[in-house]
Amino acid sequence: MSYWTLSDVFEEQGVVKRPFYGGYGLIAEDGLPKPAFNAFKLLHKLGETRMPANADDILVTSRADGTVVIALWNTPVVGGGGEPKEVVLQLNSLASRKESNYLPRGRRSRLLLKSYAAMNSPAYPTQTQIQSLRQAAQLPPPEKTSIHNGQITLQLAPDALVLIEIR
Repeated sequence: MSYWTLSDVFEEQGVVKRPFYGGYGLIAEDGLPKPAFNAFKLLHKLGETRMPANADDILVTSRADGTVVIALWNTPVVGGGGEPKEVVLQLNSLASRKESNYLPRGRRSRLLLKSYAAMNSPAYPTQTQIQSLRQAAQLPPPEKTSIHNGQITLQLAPDALVLIEIR
């Protein structure tokens, strides 16, 4: 005999009526990854050793293989909105390295939500729509950026999370 408790059946905002409703969790209906899922996917790539950084919106780590991994973000203001910002990373100890990969998250998250809105935000997407949304939710391949005079300059959209790998 099993017993259920209220916490076993409790939903924060009632029964979910659409895939992207703003509630808790990383995976939406039909296994669709929410934008936060890719944020955790990127943060999982951080290194094991934390390094000093001179800002509140950056985390610098290193991996055992010598790769330096930097996470930086542009958190929007409460209630939405926010402004894009330019970030210049001064990499004094890495000035001899000339190239890095970076993985943007914010742009792809917006693409997923725009794809959903373009379908008229269906409460019950078809299998074809679900496949399209899964594709839109995938992280883009890493982009390369150059290191000039020990600096990397990036433009961060509101709600962006960027992971930079410097080898």
